[in-house]
Amino acid sequence: MTDKLLVAVCLGCAGALIGFAICMRMKRRAEYFGDLDDFLRVFSDSLSFTMDTVPDIMKSYGARTSLLRRQLDECSAAISAGRSTELPSGALTKEERRLVGEVLFGLGTRPATGERNAVENYRRRLAEYGRRAAESYARSGKAAVKLGFLAGLLVAVLCW
Repeated sequence: MTDKLLVAVCLGCAGALIGFAICMRMKRRAEYFGDLDDFLRVFSDSLSFTMDTVPDIMKSYGARTSLLRRQLDECSAAISAGRSTELPSGALTKEERRLVGEVLFGLGTRPATGERNAVENYRRRLAEYGRRAAESYARSGKAAVKLGFLAGLLVAVLCW
């Protein structure tokens, strides 16, 4: 009897952990788009005041999310070497990854005024993805943990 109870508790906890992982993935996506918007704002502001190269700006930006940090490092190295590369995708969809690649590899390819306009256009397009990710996290984040716990308990009851 106690063995079955222990198995039920363990399965409930395992389900909750899976739900928590899903919740954290949603949260990381929402934070990522906010961080990317911040980077684009900093990049746009730097066009007026600095003569830094795009790779230097990418390297010097203090990204809050690990995915953006990895993407900026990879993009900076690729631009410096004159090659193209696949960016790490993390929790991004194919469409989001394509747009982010287009944004990051397109930086610094226009005159300053055109670059500022392009960055603002990219920020507007990415804001929609960010809004959707934040809404998804707010709507479903905590529910994923609860549903995972319930699914674990359901499996325990079915195995009982």
